[in-house]
Amino acid sequence: MKKKFFAICVALIVLISGGVYCMTKWIEHQNSPYNVSDVLDDKGVKLYKRGFRLLEEQLATYIKEHYSGVSKIEFSPIFVQGGNGQTMFSANIVFSVYDKNQNKAYFGGTIGDITYPTYNNVWDVRMDFNGWDEEVIELRTSDEKLIDVSDFQHLPPEAKLTVSNKVDENIEALVQDKQIEGVKKDSKGSADLDVVYNDEIKKGDEREWEN
Repeated sequence: MKKKFFAICVALIVLISGGVYCMTKWIEHQNSPYNVSDVLDDKGVKLYKRGFRLLEEQLATYIKEHYSGVSKIEFSPIFVQGGNGQTMFSANIVFSVYDKNQNKAYFGGTIGDITYPTYNNVWDVRMDFNGWDEEVIELRTSDEKLIDVSDFQHLPPEAKLTVSNKVDENIEALVQDKQIEGVKKDSKGSADLDVVYNDEIKKGDEREWEN
């Protein structure tokens, strides 16, 4: 009888401990910046990951083909804000570049009295679902028009940037501020640069990102 009672007590302790652990993990998940279920459903998460990956490829390809002296590009997570019924939903990314000496500089930050823009779902990439519930993804081109890339998993040639004042002005400022060295506009490009893509989605401010 005592053994049975002891076994029941042990089972209850294990059950309660397991329940507390699961509840703790659930609360941690709910409070995690990576839990975006209140602003994006599973379809939306998939769409935004795909859309921003195409945007990242567009930006990385532009730098790779038009700038020499770059050794690496790293993209931030996709930062989402708003969408809670009180403020407008937005999604933004920034990225960092490394020169050949491994100096690192961040795009989308403030240099002097100028704050450079981030890359977002309002201007740079548009994502939605059509009447048939199919994904619609459009990228901004060099002539500031939108091109449909919904059917592509990777950046199509016609969506490549030939000019990007947004990128050019930020790189020029980073070089002048001596955050990076030896990076310049050059048709030779940086063929051997390494690109680290990022499809994580999290809540927060992209300007606070440091990788």
